[in-house]
Amino acid sequence: MKSRLRSLCAVWAGLSLCGCSMAGGEAPAAPVEQEDNDIRAALSNLHEARSEGAEGGIPYFIRGELGRIDTGADARLLPGGPRTQESLRGIAPAFRLRGEDLVLSRVTVDDRGHGHLRFQQFKNGLKVVGGELILHADTAGLVYAANGSARDGAKAAVSPALSEALAASAAVRDLGVSGAVAERPARLVYLLGEGARPTTLAYEVHVTGDRGDLPADEQVYVDAQTGARLAVHSRIQTALNRQVYSANNGTTLPGTLRRSEGSAATGDSHVDENFGHLSTVYQCYLQNFGRDSFDNAGAPLRSTVHYSTNYVNAYWNGVQLVYGDGDGVNSIALGKSRDVTAHELTHAVTERESNLVYANESGALSESLSDIFSAYCEAWAKGWSIDSGVYRIGDDVWTPSIPNDALRYMNDPVLDGASVDYYPNYSSGTDVHYGSGIPNLAFYLLAQGGTHPRGKTTTVVSGIGIQKAGRIFYWANTNYFTSTTTLRQARLYTVQAAQALGYDAATTRSVEDAWTAVGVSSLATPQLINGVPLPGLGGAPDSTQYAYFEVPSQPGGGNCLPLAQGGNGTFNTLATPSKLTISSSGGTGNADLYVKFDAQPTLTNFDCRSMLPGNEETCTFPSPSPGKWYVMLHGKSAFAGVSLTATYTPGTYDTPTVNMKGSLSLGDQHPMGPFCVIPGSKLTAVMTGTGDPDLYVRWNQPPTLTDYDCRPYLSGAAESCLMTVPAGVQRVYLMVRGYTASTYDLTLTYNIP
Repeated sequence: MKSRLRSLCAVWAGLSLCGCSMAGGEAPAAPVEQEDNDIRAALSNLHEARSEGAEGGIPYFIRGELGRIDTGADARLLPGGPRTQESLRGIAPAFRLRGEDLVLSRVTVDDRGHGHLRFQQFKNGLKVVGGELILHADTAGLVYAANGSARDGAKAAVSPALSEALAASAAVRDLGVSGAVAERPARLVYLLGEGARPTTLAYEVHVTGDRGDLPADEQVYVDAQTGARLAVHSRIQTALNRQVYSANNGTTLPGTLRRSEGSAATGDSHVDENFGHLSTVYQCYLQNFGRDSFDNAGAPLRSTVHYSTNYVNAYWNGVQLVYGDGDGVNSIALGKSRDVTAHELTHAVTERESNLVYANESGALSESLSDIFSAYCEAWAKGWSIDSGVYRIGDDVWTPSIPNDALRYMNDPVLDGASVDYYPNYSSGTDVHYGSGIPNLAFYLLAQGGTHPRGKTTTVVSGIGIQKAGRIFYWANTNYFTSTTTLRQARLYTVQAAQALGYDAATTRSVEDAWTAVGVSSLATPQLINGVPLPGLGGAPDSTQYAYFEVPSQPGGGNCLPLAQGGNGTFNTLATPSKLTISSSGGTGNADLYVKFDAQPTLTNFDCRSMLPGNEETCTFPSPSPGKWYVMLHGKSAFAGVSLTATYTPGTYDTPTVNMKGSLSLGDQHPMGPFCVIPGSKLTAVMTGTGDPDLYVRWNQPPTLTDYDCRPYLSGAAESCLMTVPAGVQRVYLMVRGYTASTYDLTLTYNIP
């Protein structure tokens, strides 16, 4: 119960979002897998260029003498000059991009005088949401590095099959937002690919309303071909010119101004303590990073306290901070917390810098940055004295009757009952608060040193102190992170930040070790693409090379319940099982193959090991579990030129048709299911009979008389529902209700893609 309250009541740390979809037309084309010859050729055209990290064969960080930015007579960078454009055209192909598809969005200059030029990716004239490329140039204009999430090389639709109106309807449907309203016309964009989903033509719909006790302000992305909901990006992120307002226990913002810069204390402890915390956090950023407010341009710091009644919450809404008074049990007044104030203002800083998407790994990283600078500013306020409270987030207001209790524990994240502290245990869709445990623990180990508190790894980290660790993460957030940065990318970017700041090799090694300790392995670890060899692997005797393959989810008939009300079978009959084969081949020398599910294998811990002479090794897994399968090549002797290949064959399913029959008295309800389904599949329920039975269908939960996804509600017994299974749905439930005394004959047909 306690961990549930942490998620439910302490939403100042964020929102958990889920997606769904609706029926639509033809899906966009899948990505076209290309050999990496084009990328190698692009890198060879750049002087001494090398890839420091790649995913799916496409780099996300390259270094070398990559080009030049124009400079003026006063040595200022001129990013719009012809040399800049020429350099961009040369660099872009290394990311499978075209220079003309990149548009300058922002330029910042760090305290060394180095420029960081952020470019927004476009495709077919439309913005690619999440697609950014950053060029890094020294004071002479030499571009020495480029990084980002921007990438292309995949086919995608060029025109929508859905109208704006249908997209808006799909965006608000089953969003979990009460009073959901599409605020303005939907706009066409491309949504950058993530995981197995390719870059997709989508409608971006701005939706507002209420999500529980929080306002909802969300960008919803709807597939422009199928109507499937692809992603939801929340703009509500939850935990010197100051203005503190009171909402007077209402919900109108900003409320009544109670205290502003230069005015005297009010005698209202919530107002006055929050006013002081705003100053502390402002000074923390100013004195340590030279940052003038969250926008680095002196923006007023506006807070509203006394929001609603017994409100156990606080959040940043893109304009201001909002705090409830708490209920006295789960928390006291949230605005009295320096932790909460630093956490929320850091969300504002991140929004103005990397603008991390508040979902999945980037959302976990955003939450972690807010926790990191809560701890950092608390340590600074204590004269850099480190006590146990520094790494307990929210302990100054959380559960006042429980000593030393906190919302999150950076030194041991699982103490909150829900957070993840080891990357192989992370899965897509993990709540951003709980996923933040991984980078939180990495930061703690980097600052303080030590080993994983639960023994998940044996890596010993040499601590560098919270001041250096904080400076590294701040630098990475302002200069390297993009909106879709993953935890693996964050590892590389923080390593690069340590080097850019001039820290020694021991410090850089500590950064690497901190991430290794929480299971975020070397960013050189490539993902194997189904059926595509990963060539050129080699190493010295006793050296190792790693890769991983991700098995997609498939429903299994064993998870489906027997049919109710006269059914004679189960849904989703497995015809042939899935199979995964990992093999190595070619080259010289002798490398052995090790494979393990959900964690990197070692010489003593593996699910399969092949140790034949030479490099022809194979591991086969029938019906492999969905998730990450890690592969290791270990050099029994020196080896070179070895290729790794993962071949995955999904299971096939019979197309099932089942019949359910029954008789109903007036008001009777016959429930059926759940039946397993796959997103994107077609589901058809056709009912005939006598009298007036009514058909109800609902995704993931049993339907009720008021909650359903399809209810024809026609006179007589002839009713049908033709539906496409939305994203995120794994079960379907049905119900037939007797509007009058009735009989029914229901046929359920499911076409698997």
